[in-house]
Amino acid sequence: MKPEKFKQLIQSVFAVKDEEILCSEFFESLPRFVDLQTAKENAAELLPDVHHHLHQCPECEEIYQALLPGVESEK
Repeated sequence: MKPEKFKQLIQSVFAVKDEEILCSEFFESLPRFVDLQTAKENAAELLPDVHHHLHQCPECEEIYQALLPGVESEK
């Protein structure tokens, strides 16, 4: 395992909260999160659970990373 991947895994383990949102809840909020980001708002502060999930779930982060450039190019 590459050192940066190992570091990310360890950070994820220690960042687990007692209550996490599910991927389905993340996807419901993802459009608003992306809109806030592209509007230069502090999406992490306004939607902290979505931001936290984004950094806890590699699959959701991958979808977010794929979605963001498309939305940014439309603005």
